[in-house]
Amino acid sequence: MSPMLDIVTSVVGGLLMLAAPAYVVLQVWAPMNLAGGWRTAALVPLAPAFLVCLWCAYALADQSGLWPVPFFMFAPPAAGYLAIILAAGRRKSPA
Repeated sequence: MSPMLDIVTSVVGGLLMLAAPAYVVLQVWAPMNLAGGWRTAALVPLAPAFLVCLWCAYALADQSGLWPVPFFMFAPPAAGYLAIILAAGRRKSPA
């Protein structure tokens, strides 16, 4: 493989691994810092996150070695969604 491909693969992999803790932090922080409809929009990912966590718990109880994979697949788009909601919700509205 080329050195550039190694660098890109490492950067993308690192960002994907950071998405799970970033999602958890954003899910706690976003509703606390937004108001009104933006707060409701920030709470939307909790429903699928709860279901994914139930699935992961079931897989762990079934002694699956891949039990955290569904959460790692869920976290990047959920973190991206929350980042967009935070950016949009904190933007100053025109007077």
